Amino acid sequence: MRYEISKVNLEIPESIGKAIGHKVEKVEQRLKRYHPDAAGLDIRLEYNNKLKSHECSVNLKAFKDSLHAKKSSPDLRIAIDRCFDALIRELDHYRVKINKSLHPAD
Repeated sequence: MRYEISKVNLEIPESIGKAIGHKVEKVEQRLKRYHPDAAGLDIRLEYNNKLKSHECSVNLKAFKDSLHAKKSSPDLRIAIDRCFDALIRELDHYRVKINKSLHPAD
């Protein structure tokens, strides 16, 4: 799976880059049954000076739909963790929905 990180008004420390890589691996594990090029992940990290908070938004383009999560926090790492956790919950819910539609109840 390919992923791209966009940054607005901030520099990303190496530790945050590693954390993002770990979160992306968790998403990839959930998509291992699919072709690696079938999914793309766009990650946007931003610092809002007015609100003094970091914002993370993640957009997963896979299947025929897009899944999106967006979270903010005064701490960048917390915003990233919350955002990926929300995306993973949404992805798990979507996978259950797809599996139920593939195997209708008798």
